[in-house]
Amino acid sequence: MASNFVNLVSEPPHDLPLSPKVKSLRKAWQDAEEKLTKYRQENSRYITIDVSEIWESKARHSYRALEDAKRELRQLEIAAVAEGKALPNKEVYLGTVKAKKDEVDRTVPALKTLALRSKEEYAQAVYEDLHKMGRVEAKKAYEARLAWEKAYNAMLAAKATLNRHATLFTWCVSAGGWNEFPTHGNSQGENLEAWELTDDGRLTYEASLALDYVDSSAFSHSLIKVEGLVEPDPNPPAPVEEKEIKPRYWNAKEDILDYDARMYFG
Repeated sequence: MASNFVNLVSEPPHDLPLSPKVKSLRKAWQDAEEKLTKYRQENSRYITIDVSEIWESKARHSYRALEDAKRELRQLEIAAVAEGKALPNKEVYLGTVKAKKDEVDRTVPALKTLALRSKEEYAQAVYEDLHKMGRVEAKKAYEARLAWEKAYNAMLAAKATLNRHATLFTWCVSAGGWNEFPTHGNSQGENLEAWELTDDGRLTYEASLALDYVDSSAFSHSLIKVEGLVEPDPNPPAPVEEKEIKPRYWNAKEDILDYDARMYFG
């Protein structure tokens, strides 16, 4: 297979099995990046930046180590003048700082190049393994698809079995009257996941509501014609006390007296 370098758009997924060679090259690249970052952090005072103060109108690029050395040299010059001594050698005093700056300016690009080459070697190794890894993943995907298809078909068969037995139960509990009311739970195969039984084998009351064996609305109805197959409401509503309503033509003595009182006394 021809080897053509292609830059990786993104890092390989964490669960993609990489070869030992690729892992080793990735480690070398990561180490090179870490070395570059660490060196720049340790020598940040020698990295050229804008050192202008807030009152300066234009950017002034330098590095902190040199600016600090200049301020220290200025203080030494003031002290030497005050004591009548010779000024310190500027080139010697700043030479050490400038030499370190030169070292940093040469080292950082070298470390960048090393990190870039390590990354290219790692990416190249990944690319060369893509065909092999792709074939393996394709085979695993096909095997997973067969397993999924088998599980899906088993689910459909189980759902059909559930629906069949739920339908037979509906016929039993309704004494054959399962089509008396439009239902969602048993005649149309919906909400069958709500099917739950009590410890003694009866359909729970909550399930009977979800499956429409019992309607809790104002116009309630029930398909339950056979007792003992469905759990009764564990919290039945309190019975409503019926009050006797007397017609206006009631001629009991107390009603007549009450009528007369209203007529004369309002």
